[in-house]
Amino acid sequence: MGEAAISTGSIHTFQSRSGARKFPRVEFPAQIEIDGVLYPTKEWSVGGFSLDDAKLPGKKGDKYNGHLCFELPVGRFSTPVQFEVMRASENGYALGCQFYSLNSGHRKTLQSIVDTYLTGETISLESVTSYGVKAQLHEEEVKRMQQNWWRFAVVALVSLSLIVVAGLMVQARILSITSEHAAVSQPVLTQRSYNNGILRLGDYKPGQKVNKGELLFTVFTEEGTDLMAKNQFELSNINSEINYYQTLLRQSKEAVARYNTRLFNELKILTERKKLTEEELQTLENILSLYNTGVKKGSVDVISRELARVEILDIKRDLLQMDAQSEFIENQLDQILLGVPPREAQGDMKSPFEVQSKLSILIAKKDKVLEEIERQKNRGLAYAPCNCYIVAINASDGQVVHTGTSIFELSPVAKADRTARSILALMPLEGAELLKIGMPVEYRLASHDAKLQGTIEQIQFYSAANSEIFNDEGESLSGLPKTLPRLQQYTLVKITPNDENIDMMVNEPATVIATVGWKDVFKNWFNL
Repeated sequence: MGEAAISTGSIHTFQSRSGARKFPRVEFPAQIEIDGVLYPTKEWSVGGFSLDDAKLPGKKGDKYNGHLCFELPVGRFSTPVQFEVMRASENGYALGCQFYSLNSGHRKTLQSIVDTYLTGETISLESVTSYGVKAQLHEEEVKRMQQNWWRFAVVALVSLSLIVVAGLMVQARILSITSEHAAVSQPVLTQRSYNNGILRLGDYKPGQKVNKGELLFTVFTEEGTDLMAKNQFELSNINSEINYYQTLLRQSKEAVARYNTRLFNELKILTERKKLTEEELQTLENILSLYNTGVKKGSVDVISRELARVEILDIKRDLLQMDAQSEFIENQLDQILLGVPPREAQGDMKSPFEVQSKLSILIAKKDKVLEEIERQKNRGLAYAPCNCYIVAINASDGQVVHTGTSIFELSPVAKADRTARSILALMPLEGAELLKIGMPVEYRLASHDAKLQGTIEQIQFYSAANSEIFNDEGESLSGLPKTLPRLQQYTLVKITPNDENIDMMVNEPATVIATVGWKDVFKNWFNL
C-alpha cells in the first residue's frame, strides 16, 4: 500500500457557541463530492468542514448527501457523509457545514486521519481503508439486522408464548381453585299448610310474581267449615242485637232530650211566676203598712189588717213551694247533664246508660267472634308473606295435605339493601384455607360465555348429609344439587356478583374459579 507523508499543514479548533471547539480542524487536503462535482475544503474535522466563498451554492439549513474524499499518492479514498449548511455568505454560498447522522465506523475513519495528521505520522491508505471496510461492514450488519428484525420478533414471541403457557399451566395447577359444583342461588321462603284437608290452589305457575297479602291456596276440613258456619251464624245474631240496641239507645236519648226540653220550659215559666208573685207580695206588704197606720188612727179595724197579713203569709208559702220546685227541676237537669237521667224522663224504656252498657257487651262479643272467624280463615287460607317470585309448587290441586306440608317455595323480590341472588359454589376441601372472605373470584354462567366477577361473602363447611343452608334472615338458599353422595364434604362459598344487572336464572349451573397469590401459597406451604 502507498503511504503519504505529512510535512505541512496546520491545526485549528472548531469554535462552539460557548467559545470552545468540539473537534480539532486540520488542513489536510480534502474535497467534498456532491453529484459528481468536487469542492475543495479549506479545513475539515470529524464534526464538519469549511469552504471558500462562491464554491457551493446554499443557504443556512440546507442539507446534502455526498462523499468526503482524500487524494493519496496511491489513489483516492472517500467516505459517505451527510451535512447541513450552518454558515453561508451574503451571496448565497455555503461557508461552514456540519456533519449529521455520521455512523460510528465513518466517524472512527475520520478520527484516525485526524489523529495520524496531528501526530505527524504517515497516513497509510491501508489503515484508512481498514477503518472504511469496518464501517461498511457495520452498516451492512445493521441493515441485515433491520431486514431480519421480524425473525427475531417471531422467535421472541414464540419464547414469550411458551413462557406464558407454562405460567398459565402452573397457575391452573397451583394458584387456581375450581368449583366442583356451583349454581345461581336465591333466598327461599316455604309456605306450608296450617291444617289438614283438601288443597285448593289458585292459577299459579313457577316463576310468577305475587304481591304481599295475595291469596295463594286454601285448605279446609269439613269440621272447620261447620265451625266457621256456626260462628258466622252467631255473628249474624249478634249484629241483629246490636242493631236493636242501637235503635233503643237512639230512642232513649231522644226521650231524654224531650224531657230535658220540657224541664227547661217549666223552669222558665216557674221563674216568671215567681217574679210576679214577688211583685204581688210587695204590693200587699205596702197595703199592710197602710192598714197599720189606719188602725192607729182608728180609720181601719183590726180584723181587716189581720186578713191582709194572712194573705201575705199565703203568698210567702207559695214562694217557698216555687223555690223547692225550681231546685227539683235544676237537680233533674244536672242528672241529665251527667248522663243519668231521672226515671220520669225514660218512661217505660231503659236508660241510655243501661242500653249503652248492653251495647258495649255485644260489641266485645262480636269482636271475639270475628277474631275466631279470622283465626279459622288463617288456618285454612294462606297469603303471600311478601312481594315474591314463585320458585316451586310442591303440591297439586285437590291433594290431601297435612299440617306443615310444603305447598309453595317463594323468593323475595330484591330490595335496595339486599341482593336476592348469589352464587353458591362447592369448592374442594383441599386449599380451602387459601380462600378468604372479600376475595375476588371469577365465575361463568351456563347462559353467558363471558367471565364475570364476584366477591366471596361467606365461607363454611358443607356436608351433603345436611344440605339445608339458611341466610341471616332465616331464609333457605336454593341452587345446590339434591343428589350428591351423603358422605361428600366440601367448602361452601357464597359469592355476591359485582354486576347486579346480569340476568341470572335460578339454579342455573355455573363454574367458579378462585385465583390465589404466590405469597399466600408460600405461606400455606411453609406454615408461615
